[in-house]
Amino acid sequence: MVTCTSRILSTVFGKSASNFSRCSHNFSTYGKRLKQDVQSGSKNPDSRDHMKRTEHSPRKKIFCSSKVVSIEDISPTVKGLKLFIETNERPAAKFKAGQWIDMVIPGVDTVGGFSICNAPMDLVDNGHLQLAVKFSDHPPAHWIHTKCAVGDKVSVRVGGKFFFQETNKKHLVLIAGGVGINPLFSILQHRRNLTTAKSDVGTDQHTALVYSAKTLQELLFQEEIRKICAEIGAQCDFHVTQEVVQKLSDIAGNFNAEKISEKSLSFSLSSIEPDIADCYICGPPKFIERIEEYLLQLGYNQDHIFYEKWW
Repeated sequence: MVTCTSRILSTVFGKSASNFSRCSHNFSTYGKRLKQDVQSGSKNPDSRDHMKRTEHSPRKKIFCSSKVVSIEDISPTVKGLKLFIETNERPAAKFKAGQWIDMVIPGVDTVGGFSICNAPMDLVDNGHLQLAVKFSDHPPAHWIHTKCAVGDKVSVRVGGKFFFQETNKKHLVLIAGGVGINPLFSILQHRRNLTTAKSDVGTDQHTALVYSAKTLQELLFQEEIRKICAEIGAQCDFHVTQEVVQKLSDIAGNFNAEKISEKSLSFSLSSIEPDIADCYICGPPKFIERIEEYLLQLGYNQDHIFYEKWW
């Protein structure tokens, strides 16, 4: 049953809700082959239009109702949002680690697009979808930062073809820039769940996460990431590019006061065999292009480098 009313959808989309329930089968926006993304700072009016940018992406056929059950500051510029979905609607909201949602907000004409940052199991067990939204004057993000309150209801629909792939590759590499950590944090949690559920997982299966942000406070989910990486024996390296170096001296963990370089990446991935690894990147377009080039130089297979550009 479609729980988001046709009236709300028709107001936002300008067409009947049924016209927007069809699932696209054109996968051309999948990051691995996408080379025409809108660059940061583009004057193109479609540059922040989630529906325009993802018009060829696959999505679920129906929307689900959800309720805001918590909202909090998780950095000076990022709000953490937790949505609750009732049991009977959870099958329609099922997602794969790394996917995003369309969000229809009552009273906001623009459809939001936000990566899911929790694991699929959390939806199944607890009915939760979690988002981390950076402040912006873009209407959906602005609403979340300035008007959203516990108890508010929004309609959501899962989409995207950037997600954890069930392949025969042993190793997993996750590389994030800024809020690009969101889908990769979902994948990391999913990897942890898969690892702890299997008693026969060998010690030769390695995971590495490399995460870069401008400041220490903008490194989201630090404690959770370190805990998960310790739990599954994963390599975890943080890069802070605009922080005073002295501030990092008393912090436990692998912190680097510089941008990710080919040399630093080679060190971070020293336990990973390139020919049996899947690599996922998320961040600004120029960041992704630079990291992809480093990975190729280090011998990683381009067919197993997956990425998503949101900017």
